[in-house]
Amino acid sequence: MSIEMLAPALLLTVGTFAFVQSLFGIGLLLFGTPTLLLLGLPFNVVLAYLLPCSIVVSALQIADSGGLTFEPIRRKFLLYTAPAVLLATGIAVTFGSVHQLRAFVGVVLLGTAVTRISRLRDVLARHVWNRLPPLLIGLGVVHGLSNLGGGLLSVIVGSCYSDKSDIRRHIAFAYGLMASLQLVVVFSTATPRVEWPLWSALPVLAGSIYLLFGRRAFRRVAARPYQVGLTGIIAGYGMLLVATP
Repeated sequence: MSIEMLAPALLLTVGTFAFVQSLFGIGLLLFGTPTLLLLGLPFNVVLAYLLPCSIVVSALQIADSGGLTFEPIRRKFLLYTAPAVLLATGIAVTFGSVHQLRAFVGVVLLGTAVTRISRLRDVLARHVWNRLPPLLIGLGVVHGLSNLGGGLLSVIVGSCYSDKSDIRRHIAFAYGLMASLQLVVVFSTATPRVEWPLWSALPVLAGSIYLLFGRRAFRRVAARPYQVGLTGIIAGYGMLLVATP
């Protein structure tokens, strides 16, 4: 793809999904990855462009929510998810992304969305909390192999917490952690062919979207609409994954 076509596509993708991530803690990787893959970009190039943008937004969200603290669930992310992400990302960069995971992740997300709007929500929360270590390992494997772990992450954190600030700050920590580890793997194992001026400008765009629009929008969203929006994100992305070959 020529730079004349690549630049508008990346600017639109990052600008749009940086706003989504500003609200829910996920978005740039969750929606940006399949978008750019459909445009024909290699998996490692997609990671190279999107990961710095995601890290910038997550870092700003962490700073706004009290800074980098290591609460019990965050220590679990470090213990279980981080090693799985490192190993799986190395496999994906070396051998290619595992596209077969798309349908599996999509079905899981759709089932979770149905559960979140039914009386089974408390059952889901207990199930997630009681099985947190294997779920966090699975999250790391799925995200490292496919970059599609954002939906599963929202399920895990959304089941453990109900307050929108708690949900977003824990998602931001885990998402930022996973993205940072992936970025290290990508540039340690390969040199993606990127347009460096564009690569440098995109994180600035993502951070500006958060500071100018996303932060204000998050503060204005009430708790109930936020939960409905999070369920909508989970369901919508699940349908997208199932429907896309």
